[in-house]
Amino acid sequence: MRRSGYTRASTLGPIADVVTANGGSIDRVFRRADLPVKLLDSPDALLPLRDHFRLLATASRELRDEAFAARLGRQTSIAGLGVYGKWVLQAPTLLEAMHRAGTSLPHMMQSATRLAVRRYGDEVHWSYELADPATEGRPQNEMLALWYMIVMIRHFAGARWLPSRVMVGGLPSKARRSIDEQMGADTVICDGPGTIVFDKRLLMAVNPNLNANRGLIADELARIFDIPAPDDLPGNIGVLIDLELLGGRPDLSRIVSRTGLSKRTLQRRLGELGLSFSDLLKNTLQRRAINLLCQPDLSITEIALTLGYSDLAHFSRAFESWSGLAPGRWRELAKRGG
Repeated sequence: MRRSGYTRASTLGPIADVVTANGGSIDRVFRRADLPVKLLDSPDALLPLRDHFRLLATASRELRDEAFAARLGRQTSIAGLGVYGKWVLQAPTLLEAMHRAGTSLPHMMQSATRLAVRRYGDEVHWSYELADPATEGRPQNEMLALWYMIVMIRHFAGARWLPSRVMVGGLPSKARRSIDEQMGADTVICDGPGTIVFDKRLLMAVNPNLNANRGLIADELARIFDIPAPDDLPGNIGVLIDLELLGGRPDLSRIVSRTGLSKRTLQRRLGELGLSFSDLLKNTLQRRAINLLCQPDLSITEIALTLGYSDLAHFSRAFESWSGLAPGRWRELAKRGG
């Protein structure tokens, strides 16, 4: 399977607002990137980094703006990163927050990436480094990531803080002026990873909300463990099935196209594990059905359509074959605690 990292849809920030405000069509951007626009309503959903990169590149082309991701980054907030952002911003100092951001990033928010801290005299270089091989849209992703890092530091240093300089790779030198304007700091176009540079004394800045509630609840902790390892084939296929569910009923041919494997090879490799695509699809549908049934504001008809069933009757028959209960009855029992 094509090796790829994953990122949560929340890392896209307010992309719809920024594209629309600058005269673009967010529906067209998602269509051209071959991604379901429902990702905008599913911040915890995972998508392959290469698809995330391509979406940012498509938006950049839509607006004819090589600094698009920097423009988007200016509108982001660390709170938009959900559990990951909450965990990072509970750190007592900026140094500890950066440590938390780096160690938890591949488990909670985005795999195949790392945040590296290096010191050069009185300067700190904080870099965003990618192991994913995808290239299209990579510089756009890098600029967006740097803005999340800036926003994180602003929690400790103040809302107007900016780095002394920013290093960005993979962009033409002619783009520097527009990137400077959006980053708000001197930008260096380089061959290395995206980096922000600042004074080392800032590392010991104290969290202004140090006495706020701390810790994560069980539901939040559960999200730490759903990014699959590169060699976890069933886990990777499960993520792709979840992604396809946002656009309708998952289709094996579309899953195959996203894996980079042939249909025969995928089926053979799953067979070696005693699994089939049908098994993984059923597992995903059952898990998603339970999660949705636990949301009281959703009707069972809405759940059926969300899961790609043509009507309530088809979903009800499928659910009863899995559990022995109609979905409505299962919801009643769950509400009473079994």
